Amino acid sequence: MRNKEVEQKIKNAVEHLTPDVLDCILSECDERRGNVYIVQPMKRKGRWMYAACALAAAFVLVFGGLSAFGWISAHQVDALVTLDVNPSVELKVNKDDRVLAADAKNEDAVKILDNMDLKNTPIDVAINALIGSMLKHGYIQENSNSVLLSVESVNGAKSAVLQRNLTESISRQLNRVNGAVISQNLTNDGELQTLAEAHQISYGKAALVQKILNENSHLLFADLAKLSINELNLLIGSKHIEAKGMEAQGSASDTAFIGEERAKQTALEHAGISESEIERLRIELDYDDGAMVYDVEFYHNAQEYEYEINAKNGTVVEHDRENRDRDDRREPPAAPQSHNKDDFIGEARAAEIAEKHSGVPRHTGMKVELDKEDGFYIYEVEFDADGKEYEYEINAATGEILSWECEEM
Repeated sequence: MRNKEVEQKIKNAVEHLTPDVLDCILSECDERRGNVYIVQPMKRKGRWMYAACALAAAFVLVFGGLSAFGWISAHQVDALVTLDVNPSVELKVNKDDRVLAADAKNEDAVKILDNMDLKNTPIDVAINALIGSMLKHGYIQENSNSVLLSVESVNGAKSAVLQRNLTESISRQLNRVNGAVISQNLTNDGELQTLAEAHQISYGKAALVQKILNENSHLLFADLAKLSINELNLLIGSKHIEAKGMEAQGSASDTAFIGEERAKQTALEHAGISESEIERLRIELDYDDGAMVYDVEFYHNAQEYEYEINAKNGTVVEHDRENRDRDDRREPPAAPQSHNKDDFIGEARAAEIAEKHSGVPRHTGMKVELDKEDGFYIYEVEFDADGKEYEYEINAATGEILSWECEEM
């Protein structure tokens, strides 16, 4: 295909260089009709003349071919560079690292481009201009300071160099907001491209979301696709996610959230326990039921406490408490538990224990069932109160609360 294009260009050039004198010659013939001219045979030229003509023709072919090849090469896409914050801008780059085209991938990106003509601009200059525009329009600021840089090229070595150089350039520009940069080296994936188009996000953001999902199977692509790059960066840091071809510089800002310290204090206050009394504390930022949450877990007096705290407003979304040695407690004791229901505390007493523990005397749909698990009997108590769903497991013989859960309805 390329050879045909070169041949056509040479043909066009020759046609423009050769004057069209046919009409002029015919006109002269008409005026001088009837006259006879004797044409003397031309003297025979030496072989050197033919050689010179052949050489000239070869020169034209080679020079024209090289020129055409250079033109095509300069206008051919060699790499794709994408910037994501919330605005997503994709830059098509040639082999000389100059921009061929800049495409806005969403409405916010149209504002960022702001009628800028980036064509034929060096890629580093174009990136600096885009980062400056994002800062100007408030898409990058102290409480949302993360930028995603994605580089895709068939030339792996070039892709790595672009990734490194552009990351350093972006980091310098983000110094004033203590910015964070996630950069990644990508290859083409048709299935991932389809997902990106379906959720109306860039291919680079789709690749980042997939990296998080690879380490957290309980999350959904559709949910994470809605998050900002800064929120995704916070999840990556909290879950210590590492992936081939992905690098991170700086720290994502969490100033839009309550922070781990407040999340911990909220959980401890709800449980009525001081920090000095707990062990094995773990706090992790997560995403659940449409919101960013802090998962807070700790142990106290052989019981495990689990909390979900809304990351933005600090409310308790869900909490659970369970005996750490619960499985041991369910093993049949040395003196087997009586199978006579008359020896059990009874459903009314089990309901009373659960009600008292919850602290919500007004409830609906109280359900109490006797069940046998792991060799002994328990009462399962369930009810709803104040927009929350409570579940208890109570030892049928002793009245001990084996586990309890409270979830938002």
